[in-house]
Amino acid sequence: MVKSGPKEVRHITKSVELDAMESQLYAQVHSGNPEMKIDADGRLRHSNYPGAEGSLYLGDVGDALLRCFGAHEPPRVTEIPGFDQQIWRIVVSDIGLSVTIESRSYWGFGLFSSCFLNSIQMTGSLIRRARLAFDLCASLGRNPWEAKRIGRFAKATGVSASNEKAEWGALIERGHADLVDSIDTVRSKAHALEKELPTLAEDAPDRWDEDIALEEIGAALAECNVASDALHDRSATGVERALSRAESHIIEADPRTEVAAQHSGGDVLEEMAAIEADELDLSDTVLELRELPREPVMTHDALTQQDIPFVDLSEEE
Repeated sequence: MVKSGPKEVRHITKSVELDAMESQLYAQVHSGNPEMKIDADGRLRHSNYPGAEGSLYLGDVGDALLRCFGAHEPPRVTEIPGFDQQIWRIVVSDIGLSVTIESRSYWGFGLFSSCFLNSIQMTGSLIRRARLAFDLCASLGRNPWEAKRIGRFAKATGVSASNEKAEWGALIERGHADLVDSIDTVRSKAHALEKELPTLAEDAPDRWDEDIALEEIGAALAECNVASDALHDRSATGVERALSRAESHIIEADPRTEVAAQHSGGDVLEEMAAIEADELDLSDTVLELRELPREPVMTHDALTQQDIPFVDLSEEE
């Protein structure tokens, strides 16, 4: 690995304008674990993967990032570690986002795990990048831009501590704002449906009940509050689950949806169980069994009757 010289620290305003397609972040590593394997195709695998020989130490930042990324193919190791297994470069991507993570030491000759930083280059939609930064910080439970050696960190990255904090903060704030918008959208949908119920009730299915619909809307609004609490705890997964439950309640309440429309037909199983045995008249039901054609059985007698010549080949040997 050819190491470049110190970068010139660039000074930018703390009011960061996020790029439409790319973000460059730097994170302080605290732990070198877990150890990962590299298979014959240069793909990153878990330590128990059979047949993989090479290995590297992913570190807490890289491990959290891969967990937060979502469904993806095994990351590609584009720079294989040498003597120091904590110096590497990997790429993880899907159809909408690509992230290149590089691990390198910036002080102490790499003798400790905290001597390393991770360069994180993200290319893709701003929404995905902001969400990944938000989830990564929540998963780590700390601020990844806070360096062990502030001066050396800034010298190695070329970005001052305040500017690095601003870069992370802008993405996290955007990710937070997107989740707030999602909660507000579902809450507005619930309130709008509540106002429409008197009008929708005129053409609603017979077994649709307005009081039950109001209860479903109340449950949806309660789930929106749960989502807000989860956002306060920086749990994006909790937000998504609560909003998913809220959407289900809204669908149940809306008489225009298929779920509500099915109520007009009743429960098929309940209707079948309600039929008394005496109501079923099977006296006129005739089961006709037709005789199946007989397959000819070619027995020895049948062969004799058909005058089939018998050829004895036993004497030819």
